[in-house]
Amino acid sequence: MSNRERRRKLKTFENQTSGENDEIIRMIKVFAIVVLALVSFYFIFAIYNGEISFGKKDDEEEEVTIQNIKILAGSTFNRIDSEYYVLFYDFEGNNALNCLAIYNLYNQKEEHLKMYVVDLNNAFNKTYVVDSIDLVNVNSASELKVMDASLIKVKDGKAEFVISGNEELSNYQDTLLK
Repeated sequence: MSNRERRRKLKTFENQTSGENDEIIRMIKVFAIVVLALVSFYFIFAIYNGEISFGKKDDEEEEVTIQNIKILAGSTFNRIDSEYYVLFYDFEGNNALNCLAIYNLYNQKEEHLKMYVVDLNNAFNKTYVVDSIDLVNVNSASELKVMDASLIKVKDGKAEFVISGNEELSNYQDTLLK
């Protein structure tokens, strides 16, 4: 074999191997692009769903509190305490600020009974609301009817007294806060 033939065979061999190498390199590039696309889609969706966040860390644990002050009107007479108050008012109504002030001032007293609140705007409580003081009934949970801005003192599962109406409640406020 002459040098010329050897060079031709070597050149042909190099062309074949470089063609195979080029195909392998192209396959690796396509595979890398597909992997990068999948990883980038994962990160985009993870950021969108909140799995990954670049802001405030959630290391701070918030204290869990159970809200047991707001109750439904039907559970007025079945609280665990033997003696307590239940304040009925529409949380978004005209009397809301006055009733909220009474509630907050009463709970700031050093010694006080527990006071529960009932939102009369809640759909579950609407059946217990009446417009006239003549229709108010606090004998039992099944017969319960109250006006907006009412306060019931419950002792041993029975109503001890009831204050109905914003004006009467405002008049009773001084006695309550003593």
